Amino acid sequence: MTAPSTRQRPTGFSLTSGSRGELVLAPLIGLYLGYAVVRLPEVFAQLAVPRGPMIAMLLFVVLLALVIPSDAWRLIWERSKPIRLVTLILGIVMVTVPLGIWPSGSLAFLQGRYIISVVIFLTCLVFLRDRRALRIAAVVFVLSVTAVSAEVLATYNPNAVVFDEYGEPIDPAIVAMRPELRRLRVVGVGLDSNDFGAILATAFPLALWLSVGSVGRRLLWTGAAGIMVMAIIPTQSRGSMLGMLAGATVVIGTGARGWRRALTVLLVGTGIAGFLYMAIRSGAGDRFGDFSGTDYNLTNEGRIYFWKQGMVWMIKRPWGFGIDNFPTYFGIMNGPERAAHSSWVQYGMELGVIGLATFALLCHTLVTGLRAMRRAAVAARDLDPAAESLEIQAGHMLAMLAGVLMTGTFLSNAYNPLMYMALGMCAATLLGSPFAVAPPYAANSNASRASPPGGTGRRRRVFVPAASPHSH
Repeated sequence: MTAPSTRQRPTGFSLTSGSRGELVLAPLIGLYLGYAVVRLPEVFAQLAVPRGPMIAMLLFVVLLALVIPSDAWRLIWERSKPIRLVTLILGIVMVTVPLGIWPSGSLAFLQGRYIISVVIFLTCLVFLRDRRALRIAAVVFVLSVTAVSAEVLATYNPNAVVFDEYGEPIDPAIVAMRPELRRLRVVGVGLDSNDFGAILATAFPLALWLSVGSVGRRLLWTGAAGIMVMAIIPTQSRGSMLGMLAGATVVIGTGARGWRRALTVLLVGTGIAGFLYMAIRSGAGDRFGDFSGTDYNLTNEGRIYFWKQGMVWMIKRPWGFGIDNFPTYFGIMNGPERAAHSSWVQYGMELGVIGLATFALLCHTLVTGLRAMRRAAVAARDLDPAAESLEIQAGHMLAMLAGVLMTGTFLSNAYNPLMYMALGMCAATLLGSPFAVAPPYAANSNASRASPPGGTGRRRRVFVPAASPHSH
């Protein structure tokens, strides 16, 4: 029972800790996420590099192939269910390309965009499994989001002249009656304000995670989180607002304990109060509170109609229409092309029933895994000094996942780098967790010891902390 396993392990490779070279890569990964997810070159032109994200993707593909040995890949494949599910989704995408209604369009999307998201997932999963590496990459990523947020706040003018589609100024009286016309449409060159709001909702829990620790950390990263809260106002994105509130709720419930929880409640409450105040001052209060029957989302030009159409089409064609073909088919059936405005509808309509089920299983696996990791860390707080930090990390990863999935429910973010970055970070947290489920004999032994004489004890799942490189 106590003999070491005879399974061969890759020399110099550990699931719980990264090598020195991998730690050196962490800030570069954070910068890559800034380029591919936050799209820094579209906001700061001086950072633009021709085909930069594609070149960076090829670089990380080479690093994944050279730095990680084949036996390590086998170990990762065995231990990580998320990587198997993402591989299955990739396989479904490739199968549905020739079966879709526009194979050449799906193939171009696969080659030019979706493959970048898959590489981002693999990069985060493999290179950020070490908590230190994940934190370093998160620092660079959150700084990138904060920089763009500050730029938005510095350049957005709520009193600017509003022009119509023909370039003519709109009557100020009309603008006064329709505050949504002052909404920020685009960030930088081409980053949609809704997508920017989703980035904010996803980065917000990461900023709160980074704020745990010293007073200096709290001041710096809580300030960054506050800037993100303020930056979401000009977008007037209700989906992003719900995503940020979902992430904050999970942080309050699982990301902090004791006095930290009270402080988090205070910080988030202050942020929400500032959010509502700025929304009212900017004239967006009516839009944020308008979920009535006159809301455009309840008409044939809104989300409910798009969702119904997508689900009906999935039922009629359960094998899918091919990746990125919702707008194409919507245009064929209704005239102008429109996006699905929901990641779930995208997966169901484009990749079919199997694609939607696989994505749902992936999300379920991550949520249940992070919750189990957090419970194991709570149980091991007296045994492992690193357990508390792992508990906090699992809680904030859950919050990040809640934010990206909530915004993804209202936006077409199914295959975006943002979605796969969040999935990859959560999967990396599980892969690098030093906690393992106890072997059957341990569970049986504990169960037998817990059984009263003459009775049968109830078997329960026991988590055993493995040797942690951060506890020494």
